[in-house]
Amino acid sequence: MKSQLLPEGFRDSLPDLAKKEHKINSIFLELMRKNGYSLVRPPLLEFENSLFFLTKNLENINSFRVLDPLSQKMMGLRSDITLQIARISCGSLLNKPRPLKLCYSGEILKVKNNSLNMSRQSIQIGSEIIGIEENSCENQVINLLIDILDQLKIKKFIISFAMPTLIKSMSKDFNLNKKDYEYVKEKFRNKNVIGLDEISKELEKVSSVLLSSVGDFRKNISIIKKYKFPNNTQKEIGNFVKVVDSVSQEFPQLKILIDPLEIDESNYHTGMVFKVYSENLKELFTGGNYQVFNENCFGFSGFVENLIYEAKITLDSEKKIFVPLNVSNDSRKNLIRKGFIVIQAIKKYSNKQIMEQAKLQQCEYFFINNKVFKME
Repeated sequence: MKSQLLPEGFRDSLPDLAKKEHKINSIFLELMRKNGYSLVRPPLLEFENSLFFLTKNLENINSFRVLDPLSQKMMGLRSDITLQIARISCGSLLNKPRPLKLCYSGEILKVKNNSLNMSRQSIQIGSEIIGIEENSCENQVINLLIDILDQLKIKKFIISFAMPTLIKSMSKDFNLNKKDYEYVKEKFRNKNVIGLDEISKELEKVSSVLLSSVGDFRKNISIIKKYKFPNNTQKEIGNFVKVVDSVSQEFPQLKILIDPLEIDESNYHTGMVFKVYSENLKELFTGGNYQVFNENCFGFSGFVENLIYEAKITLDSEKKIFVPLNVSNDSRKNLIRKGFIVIQAIKKYSNKQIMEQAKLQQCEYFFINNKVFKME
């Protein structure tokens, strides 16, 4: 092959990397199983109307589309498994007792990457709790995330909280039209409130207060606690402060940031969202509240690729042994039971050639005349 160039954002997982991916995936799924989460595996491809049923604006969905030659309907390749879990929970699992705890792991594809997640193909892992009371399980989920990071030996991390629907509450308070709403949204995205006085001086003042609160929760919380916001905005901020305050008290050693102006690009979160960053500012997990019809839900997800760079886990040592072509099946199984990784020859070799092949295949041991020998 003359060229092995892959599209931007795609890569091969070669043996060492693939082993790390598998181990992180296994650690996560086993921990979720032990905490009562049931594994589900949705398909990679679905019809658009089912894949994107929680998202109103299809133009903003970061997903590849293909035409199904059988039905002649448009299908989407999933860019977020959360949406599929929501579909399953209100469909096939509608009659299962609530709260319903589900976990998943699978490939996703995105049309565009970003500075935090450069890959367009990733392994997404995550969990969802379907059918809960409002603000009832945030601490439980944070505890679970800390357990996951601990098992991956990621000791230093930061959690940042935001309010995905705050801008909608502010829009109600200040009667923003569509043009002004998009203008304010862009200002918030860029953390720049200059010019908002052209819409309303009070809007600029409120936005300036919120901007000044961005950062360390324990240091800056008093800024938004003592300010009197308009009705809808005040209600949203009051609920937000209550939740983050609870997390702060239960986890006093946890570094907590807040960003009230952060714009949530998922378009389906409600109430509160959070992101977990490593000390190197790699995005490890994101999550928050959302609704599936009349059910309140809470979940989180992360990309294995980002966790690989930060995890300090070590791969299990492997005792590789090279065995001849004519080794008996019983001997091969017995070596496996003893913990060996068995590399079997594909043609007949002399004893000398077996030793040479063992070295070539990076085996520590070789097997001759039903005996195990260690490489010198």
